[in-house]
Amino acid sequence: MNSSSPKTCVVSIVIGEAYLENFNRMSRTRLERYCEKHGYDLKILTEPVRELPGKKYTWQKLLLPECGWWRDYDQICFLDSDILIAKDAPALPMIPPGKIGGVPDKLPYQMNSGVLIYHPDDAIADVFAEALEDQDPFWDQKALTRVMLHRRMEQPIDIRYNRQFYFKCWTLFSSLFRRQWFYHACHGKIKLPFISFWLRITFR
Repeated sequence: MNSSSPKTCVVSIVIGEAYLENFNRMSRTRLERYCEKHGYDLKILTEPVRELPGKKYTWQKLLLPECGWWRDYDQICFLDSDILIAKDAPALPMIPPGKIGGVPDKLPYQMNSGVLIYHPDDAIADVFAEALEDQDPFWDQKALTRVMLHRRMEQPIDIRYNRQFYFKCWTLFSSLFRRQWFYHACHGKIKLPFISFWLRITFR
């Protein structure tokens, strides 16, 4: 990493024994190697930042501004714990201040919150705080997208940084036979071992 590169922290939240076991077995080594290769700090949070009654743990990513170290970095990259990173994955894209980088998910438009890249500042903290006010117990990315679009803060990035992997979908062929970088299992119980196997046999 050269001296002009931003000080970057990659963060993943892994709460619960079953999730931690899968993460340690499938994802951790690839994530650690990626961060070491590109000079990024890595933080694995295994406890809630604070409790959010009525909300799933997926909402915890929006509480990162409450962590004391959050503003120590030029860039934060949040990754879901069910993402496998290919060995040849390039460095993260640079996201301008006031924007949140991510990959579109479903229609009507959403930004998939499995990969979020941003400069940690007041504007981002305010977006997260407003999204947290949403009463939905599960879909953090719907709430976040609604606020981002209203404030015009979305920054689409290369879809290879968050290839959402589905078996029963027309995208399966391109997921397997085009070079993706971050393979997102999207909480599929059999997808993590399958993707891990595929990356191994393709030497990635």
